[in-house]
Amino acid sequence: MRLDWINKDLSLYYEIDEKEGKGVRPVWVPKNDIRVAEPRILRFVKNYGDSTSSNMLIKGDNLLVLRSLVEMFKGRPDKEKVKCIYIDPPFNTGAAFESYDDNLEHSEWLTMMRDRLFLLRKLLRKDGIIFVHLDTSETAYARVLMDEIFGRLNYLNTICLTTNDPSGFKATGGKIFSTANYLLVYTRERIKNSLNKVFVEKEYDTAYSKVLINRTQDYKKWKWRNIADVVSENLGYENSREAKRALGETFGAELAKYALKNASVVFRTAAIGGGALKKRLATIEKSRTERDKVFVHPDEDVSDFYILNGEGIVFYDRRIIDIDGRRVPGELLTDVWTDISWTGIASEGDVKFKNGKKPELLIKRVLELATEQDDLVFDSFAGSGTTGAVAHKMGRRWLMVEMGRQTDELIIPRMQKVIAGKDQTGISKDTNWNGGGGFRHYQLGESVIHEQDMNWRLKAEEMAEAVFLHFQYHPIKAGWLKKENMYLGKHQSARYHFSLSFASREVKTITAGLYEKIVAGLDKEKFKHLTIFTNVAVSVPPEALDDRVLVKKIPAAILREYNLL
Repeated sequence: MRLDWINKDLSLYYEIDEKEGKGVRPVWVPKNDIRVAEPRILRFVKNYGDSTSSNMLIKGDNLLVLRSLVEMFKGRPDKEKVKCIYIDPPFNTGAAFESYDDNLEHSEWLTMMRDRLFLLRKLLRKDGIIFVHLDTSETAYARVLMDEIFGRLNYLNTICLTTNDPSGFKATGGKIFSTANYLLVYTRERIKNSLNKVFVEKEYDTAYSKVLINRTQDYKKWKWRNIADVVSENLGYENSREAKRALGETFGAELAKYALKNASVVFRTAAIGGGALKKRLATIEKSRTERDKVFVHPDEDVSDFYILNGEGIVFYDRRIIDIDGRRVPGELLTDVWTDISWTGIASEGDVKFKNGKKPELLIKRVLELATEQDDLVFDSFAGSGTTGAVAHKMGRRWLMVEMGRQTDELIIPRMQKVIAGKDQTGISKDTNWNGGGGFRHYQLGESVIHEQDMNWRLKAEEMAEAVFLHFQYHPIKAGWLKKENMYLGKHQSARYHFSLSFASREVKTITAGLYEKIVAGLDKEKFKHLTIFTNVAVSVPPEALDDRVLVKKIPAAILREYNLL
């Protein structure tokens, strides 16, 4: 299936309202327009907490930041790339949110998502997983879009989660009350066991209504009683009827408490199906006629497989799991999540983000499904910073991008509280969070091109880094070149390929003496190829250039990348 829309072959450029910190007035442009396709430098702003931390918060247009990150991550070992992406993009509901313009035309929304999803996929590890959080407005279209980008075979699941409770003013209208959100889940490359097993806490299952009073004896001698009678007597009542009348609703809590404490002897019976039924059919039929006797199938190859009255005995301890250090009844997670409360999340992180904030417990579950300790988590629609806060508390590394003023007003203050251990909301108690760690704050830099020339507002070092980004090099230290106002880069995937960047507004020349110094210095690095990017003349005859050296003029080399020459 193929999804088509108006201007699918174009991209969207948003003019930025610097005061408000958000995109306005979208303009359709070619996909390779420099305004939407250029990787830009990330300007370091400040360290918060541990200065050695690799966590990053980046302020800027997330499309351009993604362009930059894709270049920065090229050549990195797979394990250093992103393991899990969670994004909560504008739902395109037609409503105008305070912090987001969520009233995008359908074709604009699809283009906005297509361009970003394409880049997000490039940042994922081979076993990386992406969760896209949407409501009913665009989920069906996003599913087809993601099939195109990630591949239909890499679709893992659609998780349905409930949000609002159908009560109060929201539920008084005459239409069907909307309470469902969806998580579209894809992997970059489908592998076995893409997602971790996650168990969720459940209430006591009253079907576990029997208690063995002599389990240590041979199974043929087993005797059992009703759990309600046992609990009633333990509480000093003659029978369960009297206990229920005296205790009311709390009697159920007493049953649950007893079942949890005595899970190894509390049991229920359940129908036997599949291959187990066929293999043990004779024993099952025998147990149906000889009631209230426990049987084991002859030559049984499964330990603790007991049969009673034609059904299998299941002990309650099989339902007991460990969640955040607590022993509780639970079950394997399904694709319908109704147990995550959205009530009270307004206070989480001590930030207000109307109609945008997601529960920390939701992100915790996402990360439990898709990550392990120290994995890298990414959110390019960071909003109030919930993804980073949860990842931080769970011992994951994180990377967030946000364009709006909420970067300074919401995310940084929130993460400072997390680092200081002052944020005890959300999942803090579940993870025993007491503070620690840190992050680096960056801001998206300016374009390296201004009016068909180099952007001379940038520092020489910044221009060099921007040039390297365009041609897949990363800066490396070379003090002997810095004295000449030159900067050295190393190719992101070719070990012995280097580049040199030199830009000047003054009339200068790379002389033969300087050229020889450069070649001699790089010979120590055993270089096989050197590209010199420069806007000044090179006064070395072409025939005198080393075969390993190529000179490229800037900004022409960059302008050609965007068909501007």
